[in-house]
Amino acid sequence: MTKPLRVGVDARTLNRTHIRGTGRYIFEILRNVKPEDLIEFTAYGNDPSQAMRIPDGTCKDVDVFEFRGHRFEAWEQLGLPLRLRKSRPDLLHCADNHAPVWQPAPTVVTIHDTVPWADPAPSLLYHHYLHHLQSVALRRCRAVITISKASQRDIVARWPFLASRLHVIPHGISDEFFQDQLDHFPAALHTALGSHPYLLYLGGPQPKKRFGWAVELLARSGRPDLHLVAVGFATGTADLRQIPPDLAGRVHIAPFVNESELVALYQRASGAIYPTLYEGFGFPAVEAQAAGTPILFSPVSSLEELVGPLTWSIPPHDFARWQAALDEVLSLPVTAKANKVEQARHWVQRFSWRESAKTHVALYRDMATTGR
Repeated sequence: MTKPLRVGVDARTLNRTHIRGTGRYIFEILRNVKPEDLIEFTAYGNDPSQAMRIPDGTCKDVDVFEFRGHRFEAWEQLGLPLRLRKSRPDLLHCADNHAPVWQPAPTVVTIHDTVPWADPAPSLLYHHYLHHLQSVALRRCRAVITISKASQRDIVARWPFLASRLHVIPHGISDEFFQDQLDHFPAALHTALGSHPYLLYLGGPQPKKRFGWAVELLARSGRPDLHLVAVGFATGTADLRQIPPDLAGRVHIAPFVNESELVALYQRASGAIYPTLYEGFGFPAVEAQAAGTPILFSPVSSLEELVGPLTWSIPPHDFARWQAALDEVLSLPVTAKANKVEQARHWVQRFSWRESAKTHVALYRDMATTGR
């Protein structure tokens, strides 16, 4: 009988109060690896005060431990390798952009995008960590996974030596997006919105996400009954100065929402607005279409790969075109929308977490055995 492959996962993004961003990625990989794949996962975390939010029955072991020296990334660079020396997995998967320099097990790292390296570092120490220490770590990794062709281009431009070890494995769409979730609509937002129609802004507070652009679209929509629900903000991160006083009652900053609540927000929305200027993958571009919701975004970076039947694709800085597209979405005839929804739900089937997980498993086996 074939022995299971023992894979350690740096699962710090699941050792949190809430799962966000890259945490959703590793959660879905764990959830979609099946028993017949013969993988035994060990999930490593760094905060014993928090639960490890892994799918039930997916990990043979969970190892959550503290290691002093957070400022120097000591958990990642020393604590985790020391743990690997004891547990001796066949492979380590670092799922959130970074890897240790010391690699007691063959190591695969997922780089979602190069934004952390393009943005100014908050300190000289962190700049050294990103641009020098991580360069050494990446040279030692057996393989690098990324999530789009756009990210692949950016990674090769920054680290040409990774070209032969780089594997593009797109994300998938959670099963919840293909099911009716309206019963899970967040109660506080239901009370605030009443029966008013709303647009759903996807993003957060970072300048590249352009929350102010979405607010301006609402202001110029000519629809006094229309509201805006904004998701993606951690508590206290929304810049409320971007909301004019006359719109204060029509712009709602959503608290953290779980997957079912997010699907319900998509499904009830009149349209989704995603004015970001850069994304490594861009979940909302696909999620909205899976949920049957028209979405407006610009074909920048990876988003050029995600234009589908329910997309209104608009130049990023042409506000008049954004206004016209929003008018078109809000006045879309019922039959025309139904046809687009049917086409979109067929189109999004190409984004499968199960297929993504199977490709990960194949790569794990190649890297653990041959390193090629």
